[in-house]
Amino acid sequence: MVIHLHSSQEPHCFDEGRTRARILGEVATGMYPGAPWAAIETQVAGEWHAVRGTSPLKWSDVRREAHAAWQVAKLEREGHLCDDAPVFKAA
Repeated sequence: MVIHLHSSQEPHCFDEGRTRARILGEVATGMYPGAPWAAIETQVAGEWHAVRGTSPLKWSDVRREAHAAWQVAKLEREGHLCDDAPVFKAA
């Protein structure tokens, strides 16, 4: 399967606040190992205020970036992003 990532030409996509949100989402997999996003989102949202720096973005503005980064980091931690490992287990 080939995944195509489309990059947006919008300048807000390269905002430092959005980058910080992606880092927060990635780090959250280590802070809350094995926990589902629904169980940790409130804690991660609370931590956003501490790590956002001078970014004017609210959690609702960056939630999708943080969640996407969390999903990728979780797959990597579980060993699913290796060339020889399936992304999903067969049912």
